[in-house]
Amino acid sequence: MGNKNILLIGKGAVISALAKKLHSIPNVEKIFAAPGNGVTNDVYENIDIREDDLTGLLKFALDNNIDLTIPTSNEAFKSDIVSFFQSNGQNIFAPAKNICNTILNKIQVRKFLYKNNAKSPKFGIFNKFQTALDYLKTSSFPVLIKSQTVSGLNDDKMICPTMKYASDYIETLFNNGETDIIIEDYIYGTNFTIYYFTDGYSALPITAVANMKFATGNLEGDFTDGVGAYAPDYRISNKILQKLEPLVNNILVSFDQKGTPYIGILGVECILTGDDEFLAEDLKPFFQNHDCRTVLNILEDDIIEIIYSCLNGAFSDEYNEIKINNLHSITAIVSAQYGSQIIENIDCCEDIYNIDFNNVKQNSGNYYTNQGACFAITRTSKTLTRAKEYLEQDLSVIKFNGMNYRKDICNNSTKSSVRY
Repeated sequence: MGNKNILLIGKGAVISALAKKLHSIPNVEKIFAAPGNGVTNDVYENIDIREDDLTGLLKFALDNNIDLTIPTSNEAFKSDIVSFFQSNGQNIFAPAKNICNTILNKIQVRKFLYKNNAKSPKFGIFNKFQTALDYLKTSSFPVLIKSQTVSGLNDDKMICPTMKYASDYIETLFNNGETDIIIEDYIYGTNFTIYYFTDGYSALPITAVANMKFATGNLEGDFTDGVGAYAPDYRISNKILQKLEPLVNNILVSFDQKGTPYIGILGVECILTGDDEFLAEDLKPFFQNHDCRTVLNILEDDIIEIIYSCLNGAFSDEYNEIKINNLHSITAIVSAQYGSQIIENIDCCEDIYNIDFNNVKQNSGNYYTNQGACFAITRTSKTLTRAKEYLEQDLSVIKFNGMNYRKDICNNSTKSSVRY
């Protein structure tokens, strides 16, 4: 293949991680990110175009000879950019809008998994406070409560250990305009995600990723999309991959029968409940901020060649497995309690290339925090133990007021009795 100009659509750490992976491929010429993460770098150029500005994005792609567009954000996925770009002769690698509308809606995806015979936690869907309260009276605690949208709150998922905690949270959701909520049994186990490349008809697993979900590590409170990850997840056996295969095939067949094959990255989030036993919990249309670099650092195959193989319909003929290297990778999300704090010593890390900024300000060579997740920091080594040690060394160097991250991410103990 000739040299390629790539347009990434999205922002945050996932854009940085993906761009750096693409930058390492010899035939990639230029990489652009719209809107990107606002940090000046020599890997990709940030473009000030909204993720859902289809006309602006298409004009940029045409004016800059873009060969391939890769959306990464929920806003882009829901904007119908795939059909818009395809109708204008552009190569774009992502699932279509109707697919994303299903898997990005917590209620629809739970119903979708149920219809496709996935073993999942017991759940109920409610649109009134009283019926939800009645359900709680028969539930065993803790429970996991999810809203269909964020409802103006910082988090849309919460582990509730008591009846009062759960009822207060549900009341807050409905008072903030939420129309539907999910209450599901909290399952003791550990979270993992299997990511797949798929052309809509066949799918191959990339790797299993262990996900750290709790913001503080305690079995209550904020249950995030992820504050850390490592891969490959040594707990996930080939038997689990074999058990997941029928579900993934059912998902692909279901979307294909609706007239839109699933082309792109598919993540299946699960809970490991015992030896080779698991429950499926969610679907993801792309890598996440907390695990993108974790996965890409161990991906051996050329990601551009895989993508074009999926787009050209040759995937099942050209690939019978996705190759990963023999390394282990681990990521921690570093968050800030306060904004406008200077991030000290970040240049002193062993490898600043493995820091992916998510939400920071840059001024006069310094980086400043915004409240919330600021950056993802990843280390990769021949063993997970060594990778954790390197990560801990880097985290001990970086300083700023209100710095937060899961301290146990670097813990080399393999003992775990609750979900990450």
